[in-house]
Amino acid sequence: MIISILGMSGEFNGKETSAYYDCKVLNQESKAYRNSTDVLLQNYDDLFYLLGTQEAIAFQKRVLDLSEKRVEFIEVDIDDLDEVFERVFELISTAKKEKVLLDITHGFRDQSISAIFSATLHHFLNQSHIEVLFAKQVEVHKQYAYMLLNDYINLTQLSLLLTGFIRTLNFVNSIEVEGLNTLAFENFSKALLSNDFRALEISYKNLESTLHQAKKNKEFKHLQNLFSQIEEILYEFKDFSHKKMYEKYMILAKLMFKHNYYLLSLTYLFEAIRLYASDAFYSNQLITENAWTHIDMYKINSEVIACIGQKEFGYRYRSTRYDRDDFYEKNREKFEKVATEYRKLRLLRNNLTHINHKISQPNIKGELEVLLKNVNILIEEDILKVLSR
Repeated sequence: MIISILGMSGEFNGKETSAYYDCKVLNQESKAYRNSTDVLLQNYDDLFYLLGTQEAIAFQKRVLDLSEKRVEFIEVDIDDLDEVFERVFELISTAKKEKVLLDITHGFRDQSISAIFSATLHHFLNQSHIEVLFAKQVEVHKQYAYMLLNDYINLTQLSLLLTGFIRTLNFVNSIEVEGLNTLAFENFSKALLSNDFRALEISYKNLESTLHQAKKNKEFKHLQNLFSQIEEILYEFKDFSHKKMYEKYMILAKLMFKHNYYLLSLTYLFEAIRLYASDAFYSNQLITENAWTHIDMYKINSEVIACIGQKEFGYRYRSTRYDRDDFYEKNREKFEKVATEYRKLRLLRNNLTHINHKISQPNIKGELEVLLKNVNILIEEDILKVLSR
């Protein structure tokens, strides 16, 4: 099946006109033709569906040699994109697995609309047996070169997916692109957004390798800037597997904040400060090895935070006897700094997590930004590094 959208070229002031058409991508003879529809009529014997306005149809019936060709004319308003798309979609839907050539050279007044039309068509049909053709103008009215838009459509769709990944960290592997492992993007996205650290470390390496190969591929030269932006995101995960758990959570808190996932950022930050405090207690030999190894970290984190808030540290966790009041007083300044930020985090997190409709959070971004900065300072300064007993 061949579908061509008719124009008004091939004759001017009653005189025959022609132009040179480079047809290498079609594996057909490159020579002078009346217009792009004439290229198809001279080189193919399929059933032709020619779409155009009433004026264009009448014009091309006079200009083209239609003898011994199976041709059906379909009148459309060429300026009505919806109508053109609907007609083309109906025709292709009847083709099933039959090869379809769709020439949109004369369909639209500029290449951008042609690209949008083609991408939309492929998005809905997603069928590999459709080839979308476009005769690009090389020299005005004198020379044209045929190109297959399929590859460009895939690159356009890939560009949109990569841009979406950069902005949202999400990637839905909906296309196949030769020379690029798009599954690597999807796997990294899934691991990242599902908090699967083991899968994240594996998928990071795969995606890093994929990007390295893609940047050397000349076919992706127009996507280099997008690849570089993704590499900037990946940079934070370079030594991810070797970092402590609270450091991993801080990385994710900052990343989610940057991408406007405020609740996720707040959740990671909330857990980061708890994990940091627990790690400090363990480093100061305040937690037994058995508890650290076998007891759920949520319970340990809760006990440590409670202790920082001047409550008794559970006997099941502590490695040594100590006087609660004396221990707290000796570390009061450090504990108060941590407890202050923790209380702010807990309040903000609870309001957002439990959807407290009675409390407005008009400046959630600003509040969270301050909390990120403050907690980051506490951790970088390692405020709980040395605890007095």
